[in-house]
Amino acid sequence: MAGAVVAGWGQSSRQKRHGSAALHDAGAGAIGGTRIGVHDGGTVADGQSAGRRLVRPRRSRSPLSSRFICPLFSSCLKCVPFLLTALLAATSFAAESKENQTDLLFSGTVRSSYPPGNTTMKGLVIKLGEDEKTFVCYDTDLLRMSLAWTGKFLNFENYQREVVHPKPPSVAGTPLFGTKAVPGWASAGSFADPRGKRQGPLPRDWARYRGLFRHGSSVILSYTVGETELFEMPTVESIDGETVINRVFHIGRSLQPLSVLIAEVETAQGAASATTAMLEDGTNRIVAAVAGGVPDTGWEISEGRMILKIPARANPASFHVSIWKGAKERADDLARKLVRKVEMVDLKSLTKGGPSRWAEPVVSAGKMSTNNAPYVVDTLSEPVPNVWGTRAFFGGFDFFADGRAAICTFHGDVWIVSGIDEGLEKLTWRRYASGLFQPLGLKVVDGKIYVTGRDQLTRLHDLNGDGEADRYENFNNDVVVTDNYHEFALDLHTDRAGNFYFAKAAPWPPNVESPHQGTILKLPKDGSRLEVFATGFRAPNGMGLGPHDEISISDNQGHWMPASKLNLVKKGGFYGMMQAAHRDPKPSEFDKPICWLPMGADNSSGGQVWATGGQWGPLEGHMLFTSYGRGTLLYVMTEEVDGVTQAAMVKLPLKFNTGVMRGRVNPKDGQVYLCGLRGWQTDGLREGGLYRVRYTGKPAHLPVEMHVAKNGIQITFAVELSAAEATSAANYDIEQWNYKWSADYGSPELSPADPKAKKHDKVEVSGVTLSIDKKTVFLEIAEIKPVDQMRIKFRISAADGTPVVHEIYNTIHRVGGERKLTRK
Repeated sequence: MAGAVVAGWGQSSRQKRHGSAALHDAGAGAIGGTRIGVHDGGTVADGQSAGRRLVRPRRSRSPLSSRFICPLFSSCLKCVPFLLTALLAATSFAAESKENQTDLLFSGTVRSSYPPGNTTMKGLVIKLGEDEKTFVCYDTDLLRMSLAWTGKFLNFENYQREVVHPKPPSVAGTPLFGTKAVPGWASAGSFADPRGKRQGPLPRDWARYRGLFRHGSSVILSYTVGETELFEMPTVESIDGETVINRVFHIGRSLQPLSVLIAEVETAQGAASATTAMLEDGTNRIVAAVAGGVPDTGWEISEGRMILKIPARANPASFHVSIWKGAKERADDLARKLVRKVEMVDLKSLTKGGPSRWAEPVVSAGKMSTNNAPYVVDTLSEPVPNVWGTRAFFGGFDFFADGRAAICTFHGDVWIVSGIDEGLEKLTWRRYASGLFQPLGLKVVDGKIYVTGRDQLTRLHDLNGDGEADRYENFNNDVVVTDNYHEFALDLHTDRAGNFYFAKAAPWPPNVESPHQGTILKLPKDGSRLEVFATGFRAPNGMGLGPHDEISISDNQGHWMPASKLNLVKKGGFYGMMQAAHRDPKPSEFDKPICWLPMGADNSSGGQVWATGGQWGPLEGHMLFTSYGRGTLLYVMTEEVDGVTQAAMVKLPLKFNTGVMRGRVNPKDGQVYLCGLRGWQTDGLREGGLYRVRYTGKPAHLPVEMHVAKNGIQITFAVELSAAEATSAANYDIEQWNYKWSADYGSPELSPADPKAKKHDKVEVSGVTLSIDKKTVFLEIAEIKPVDQMRIKFRISAADGTPVVHEIYNTIHRVGGERKLTRK
């Protein structure tokens, strides 16, 4: 495991970031300012825990290690073997601080009371300086520096520890200066907000965020103001013991003068000279000055705003704006010291790729299934623990053509996983990117990684080929973000034309306040414009795109959502949640799902994937449906009657350690892979999981096709059935019920015969016919009618004696013509 990241147990959060003495003595290297331990003669192997290979420094021992556990709990451990596993799992996270390590960047909605009401919907927080005690937050919607502060970082509450109700973090330190939620750059001299409802990004002809570049510990922002290209890098320095924030600019050719908002204090008085500006802030003053190569800049104090005026220029220019806040008695002295010569950094030279920050991989060993079944689950062990303190709440993934996977985590990381082979003996995880805004979808297109965040669709670039992303390109950020925790941006798919699709959840409570909440959103291949494709969704935690561009999406019980369901989506469709209809007048009906699912089968739905890898046995070509809440996988049998699609679902006898919500087929082995996490409403136990669902070639005793006829139901199986068992009507049990679409949270299960009665209706099977090939049964049923939910239970046997016991959940919109099987 040479070269793998050391998992140091029992370290403080600062030791994890910068390396403990033990790690340093063992030969730790410095990568991008962060000390990394490497496996060499100064460390010892700790063995394997839950499929992960851990390496621990000799001088670092967890207080919960087995040396201390065994004497105390030895008798208990003999009786309860799983207790040791649980304690070791807890130990593996003992090195983490209470809050996840956010590396250099954090993206998210950030709340601050300075200036009053200063919530940054799309915040990009950058840590400055080696001591990590100075921070700035950029607003990528408004292109403003919304806040700079010192001291403590952010108050995350539960945001970094779990995925349940992740409220936006708030600033925990002491503000230095900031601005209200207005444009950071003027248009025609005005800072008036032009946006409808003050939501979303500025118009592109005003200003546009293009993304960022990482170079070691530096972050370089890229954006345009009008037609002018700008690069900006924040830095911090100390002058006479005082903290000074620098905004380092490179401005391209500009045909128009520019005005940038530096700081704002409501109704404050101030003064400006040719070189400096001052703004009163209670007993303190904010002072700013320009240094560098732009002559004739000027300052303006207007309505409590400190504004820098930059003249039009035929040639590019670079300069600093240095800002300080402190006691009034020091202001004049600092003002003089800020007017100085500075050595300008060529920002564009830092946009070519920088040194690696996470060069050492994390190595884990997968866990192969030992089940003797047709479909089994192999586990690709996650890259935790690790020295960065990151966690593995997996939100989305996809494969490269060579079989490597890229996977994102809810807390902002992207990893690349190699070694995904038949035995999964050595999985190598490389951290590729960090600091993204709750990424819950990922797609690889032409070898590039695209990630769905709440703020934007980001395209990641490795500019120098070192295995880490140096450029985080804003592919499109037209999506509106509010501070409601529940409006997650979910999944990512492309159709055959290259268009992108993802979903946006509705808020909780369900008060829709933006045009994108509760919708499916579409982007063209070039990312040029965002389009609302369909509406009426509540919690659409997962989509799917079929081989013929079939667009599917799930949703689960809630207001205007009677139960979990699977939809096939058409452009302009409305799928039930009235608050997210986004049309006037409100609709009186909705586009029906192809299949409903009751709470017992699926209480929180995930995404879908088609098994189209050519290696999935009798279920090849089927759509698969993930249940996030139950941690299970179902397959879908569809039929079309009179142009209307309806479906039935069967749960595979598989169980996962997390909720599962994303699926892909690996182009190298043709098998289905799933990922998921533990968070809101799930039976899952682990924080995150990546799984391979593998077809072994064993006989699959499963139904694979179903049709609803006027006189009964026809079910085809993958194997021959026992004639005696299959033709006994007593071996089949069928019930049906309806749901009520209303503003209530969910629906009772109602009798189709008596809509006021909360009960299921029994459906009598009068006889059963078996086909000549013994693979298809026809259940004779009188007067089949459309119904929201039918459940078909059966307990029969295959011809080889194997029990065939399953439940089918189906929805009937249309009843086909009469069918009849020919008896042998």
